[in-house]
Amino acid sequence: MQCHYCKEEVNDGALKCKHCGSDLTLLHGSPSSQTADIGAMLKTAFSLWKENLADLVVLTLVFLLLCWIPIANIGFIAGYTRSLLKVARGQGKARVGDLFNAWDCFANLFVFVLINLIIVIVLHFIPILGTLASIALGFVLVPGGFLIIDKGRSAVDAYSWCMETIQADFVNWLLVYLVGNVIIAAGLVAIFIGIILTLPLGELIIIQQYERVKPA
Repeated sequence: MQCHYCKEEVNDGALKCKHCGSDLTLLHGSPSSQTADIGAMLKTAFSLWKENLADLVVLTLVFLLLCWIPIANIGFIAGYTRSLLKVARGQGKARVGDLFNAWDCFANLFVFVLINLIIVIVLHFIPILGTLASIALGFVLVPGGFLIIDKGRSAVDAYSWCMETIQADFVNWLLVYLVGNVIIAAGLVAIFIGIILTLPLGELIIIQQYERVKPA
């Protein structure tokens, strides 16, 4: 069988990966026991980032140039995410052409983003609590975006799965969300251009959690 974290082959029924040291029993354990493996997810994400750094930098640079195009940027976001999913799964290198190969999920992702945008606008009319609710909403909806992009599911399915997976594995989702976004934000602080390096790393960290719990 294959290690879910580093993608190397391990013996069937193995309890721990001989390559990266991940505890393979956590894949089917209770959510509370799975929280101990956040270190393995971070280690795997960093290894993937380092091994594919040149390709990821080029991909991210082009993506940042395209993501300012209104509406079409939703398709480019999907393409960028799929390219990182491909890297995380060991299915190939990140390529600029990947940015243009995710239009099949555009409609569902557009509906998902539009509904979320309307909710955020409404929440901003509520002093203080509205802002806090918007921040919380951004966290809760992260899994749904990945589900639509990866599986082509509808916005309704995405909302349903968001609640299901966050409730089942809240701590891990929160940890990867916070760590991933702190890393991305660090790139913005570093004269902005640093985001070319930090964006793919932050996304790969969150993808590790998605890969762990994604539905069939």
